Parts: sequence; structure tokens; C-alpha cells
Amino acid sequence: MATNIDTSNSGFTSDITKGLPSLQFENSLRDDEEPYLKLRSRAHAISLTICAHSTYFAAVSNRARQRILELQAPPQTKASKLLRDAPPRDPFHVGILGCGRLGTHLAHCLLRYADVQPSELLVSTRRPELLTSLTDRGVKCFHDNIWLVKSSSLIFLCILPSHLPDVAQEVKGHIPASSTVYSFLSSTPLSRLRQHLEFPCVVRSEVIARIDEVVDGGWSWKGCSRDMCTALSDQGQVAVTCPLNPASMITSSSKLAELILYSLINLCTSKGLSRDDTVSLVNHIILGEQSKDSEAIFQSSDFMKRRGDFPIFDIAAVASRETPLTKPILENQGLRELFHKQYINTFNKPKENKKDGRTLIRDIQVL
Repeated sequence: MATNIDTSNSGFTSDITKGLPSLQFENSLRDDEEPYLKLRSRAHAISLTICAHSTYFAAVSNRARQRILELQAPPQTKASKLLRDAPPRDPFHVGILGCGRLGTHLAHCLLRYADVQPSELLVSTRRPELLTSLTDRGVKCFHDNIWLVKSSSLIFLCILPSHLPDVAQEVKGHIPASSTVYSFLSSTPLSRLRQHLEFPCVVRSEVIARIDEVVDGGWSWKGCSRDMCTALSDQGQVAVTCPLNPASMITSSSKLAELILYSLINLCTSKGLSRDDTVSLVNHIILGEQSKDSEAIFQSSDFMKRRGDFPIFDIAAVASRETPLTKPILENQGLRELFHKQYINTFNKPKENKKDGRTLIRDIQVL
């Protein structure tokens, strides 16, 4: 295990084993144990992919909310634009229920890549006093699961499977109907999660990493000591986490893309946007500015064949069966390429100043 030291005064986290091969993790392995390093690479690849998908889901939801606010805001005069200190913002409250190692990684990724404001990020965990790197940035950390789910539009479930029955019993009936629950419990079927929570809008990533391809593809175990936030600044690693990247050594279900798109449709519909405005916004958020000059864009019939305004789609039904969107997602190469490009752009953020400590994770000891 790489041992990290919290050098709070200097604003960075260092690995004391760096440059000291005799103290590093792999040095203690016997020759017959070295193949197990592949498992470490696989675990890191899966964790990074799930973290990337979750961050992307939050990022597009956040961008959509702010775009809807722009469209619905009354036109402003030049004078009012000059006098305004900051553009109006639709608060996007995101909750993380359970904040161990992976949950802490996710919190830092949301702050950096999904443009979630620290005041809008809520964390409920049994030991909130340990999350100093988050509280120092203004994140609200506490132990109150009911208050968290009541206050969040997007809830990340980052608990152990063994804790699910107790947590579900506590929060069921308190999750707002307009919220989405994003589960990190890969071993628990979605149907069981929905049953436990008595809540239909539950999504998660379906990820399979083939061991040999992860290692042979260059995902070396030597990169496994990097925290997720740092790893996602590498566009090469981001690219292989994209759910619509056919060349990826990590297999992700394209259903995730459908779930994201229908979730955005539901958001737009709940905010009162027309069918045409909704499709236009989805193209802008998911495919980017380049979609204006491309024939590869989403049409309203890709989401629903019949005419009329969009309903609130049943996300549980979207997850379990084919939809009108399934075929375009699988077969339209132009759509997939634009999606892939915009997915990577989500993580293309300027590097932050390390002196203020904001790019660092001081609470995590990376496996």
C-alpha cells in the first residue's frame, strides 16, 4: 500500500515510498504472486470508470439546469448585465450517502469536474470529522441520512451492501419524487435496490474490466496510486471510461447513455420546456456546439415515436427494456463520436493552483 502523508502546510500530499523501491508495495511480492498485480489494475480501472460515469452524470445534469435557467430568464439590458456581479444560478444539491474511500474520491471529482459548488454538496457519513479536506472547502459533512435525501436532487449511494437494509429502512419515504439515486452497489441488482428504497428512479454503471486487456492496454498498476481526481485529468484514461467507446478495454453498458438522456428529458419536462426546446437543449449539452453543424443529432422521435409533449419517462422501464433511443445509440456512429468527444471535454478542466490545496485529497490512502 502506498503511504500518503498529509502535508497540510505545504498544500500537497506526498507518497513517502516514491523513489524507494524497497519500501513499495510490489517489492514484497513473491514471483508467483506478481500476476495478482493485474487484479489491482482491474480494481483501479473499475473504480475510476464508475467515478467518471458518476461525475459525468452530475456534470450534464448541472449544465442542463443552468442552461434551462438561461432560457427561462427574462432578457436583460446591457446596463443590467454590466452591473450584475455573477450570472444567476439554479442550485444543484448533490448528496453523497456514505463517504469512505470511493465516496471521498467522488466528492473531489464533483467539485472539480461537475462544477458542483461546495455549498451545494452534502455528505452524510458516520465519521464526518474525518473529512477535513472537504469541510475545509465548504462542503457540508454530517451524519443525517434523512436530511441528506430530502435536500438533494441527485443522491449517490456509496454504502456497503451490508448496510443497505438499515439505510434503506431509514430513508425510504423521504426521497423526493423528482430526485435520482445513483448507486455504487455493483453487487446489488437494481430491482432489489428499488424494492429496498421503495423508489423507482435508481441508476448505476454496469462495468466489466477484462484483466488482460486492462494491463496489456497500458493501464499499469504503477498508476494505481493516483487519486481519481488526478487520474481523470488524463484524457487517455478518460477516453476508455466512456460508455460509448467501442475500443475501450473497459466494457460499459450503453444503457447508461440512455438513462442519462432520458433523465435530462425528464428534467427539461419538469421545468416546463417544450418538446422542441428539450431536444435542442439535450443536443447542446450532450453533443456540444459542434452538433449545430452536424447531421448526427438527436431527433424528438428518437425519444418517443408519438407526437405531443414528452411525459415524465419511467427510468426503471428505460433501464430494463429497449426504447426508441436504443437503436440510434447503438448504430449511429456520428452520434457516438460526438457523445465521446463531449464526454472527454467534460473532464478537460484547467489545472488548479496546488498552493491552495484544492486539487488534493488529504484524507485518502490509495490502495
